[in-house]
Amino acid sequence: MDLAKILLPLILTTSFLCNAEQTELERALSQKLTNAVIQINSNVPKILDEETRLDSAATFRNFIIYNSTMVNYSADQLDVNAFNHIIEEVVIGTLCAKKGLESFIDLGVIMVYRYHGKNGQYISELSKDMATCKKT
Repeated sequence: MDLAKILLPLILTTSFLCNAEQTELERALSQKLTNAVIQINSNVPKILDEETRLDSAATFRNFIIYNSTMVNYSADQLDVNAFNHIIEEVVIGTLCAKKGLESFIDLGVIMVYRYHGKNGQYISELSKDMATCKKT
């Protein structure tokens, strides 16, 4: 018996059931993030600054993932600790104050920034749980 004929319907059914169990808020969040990713991906690759190119975005549950390339550096040319400090300060540290991200704060979106070198090798990944921006 062909294993693919057994597994494919099982995978599709499981996927459907997982999505069917989403709450209305989770479905709305999925739709909002999917729309954001579609809009971002329609404009990539996009040069963000003299060092960084946004290559793509993806979403999963309450995550939005930005995949970028450091166009002037290979992974082995960078000190990852120094790089992370800069990204933490310049990118992650400014997210709570960015206009247009208010709904991501309310919905608890986790923003993930993944970086690769000009040679395609992984450099680092940093994230920010936007729910931590809520003022108490």
